[in-house]
Amino acid sequence: MPADSAGDLEELLVTAADLAGARLDDFTELPSPSSDEDPPPMTAATPELTAVLNRAFGDKAAREVRTSFVNADSTIVVDEGVSERAAGAAVAWMADMRRVYAECAAWTMSIGDQEITVAVVDPAGDPGEPLKVEQRFGDEALMRTMLAGPAGQQARITTLLVRDGDRALELTFRSMAGAPDGPEAARLATAMSKFLDLAPAKFLGRPVG
Repeated sequence: MPADSAGDLEELLVTAADLAGARLDDFTELPSPSSDEDPPPMTAATPELTAVLNRAFGDKAAREVRTSFVNADSTIVVDEGVSERAAGAAVAWMADMRRVYAECAAWTMSIGDQEITVAVVDPAGDPGEPLKVEQRFGDEALMRTMLAGPAGQQARITTLLVRDGDRALELTFRSMAGAPDGPEAARLATAMSKFLDLAPAKFLGRPVG
């Protein structure tokens, strides 16, 4: 990892300058991250899982930097965060996230007077083959896809978490859920492939590609 200087975490984030070299010219950096807000309250099937769910998604790192990118027609948003936690805390956080995805097939988020259902996509049926992706990165990695919202208006959210010591990368892709064989799905798959080459490599100090 780079030396621990004041801006060391920022140096691990993808920048606008990195996009062209990664053939991501369709994306631009947003003026401010799109995911700075605290997560809404969430409810799982049991009180115990509800506690784990809110602890995992509400976890606060000791230090964190974030950025976001959007494609030309605003159909795909990519959020990236790099964080550093106290000794051992990143391992515990990843364990919580693994438990969430293993034991919570679905949960609800409370946003105002709305209850939004979030369902985890079975990795075995995900064309992104997340389990193979996880084997490529860091001390440990976790990748899952979720569908949020009512049928016909669902958002597709795919998140890759990579832990390297006490530091972690969060890379999240957000788009509307379309037909799996449609043009939007193909564009999303292409963008994901390029960002999955770029962001973890920069975070881990490896060559891109």
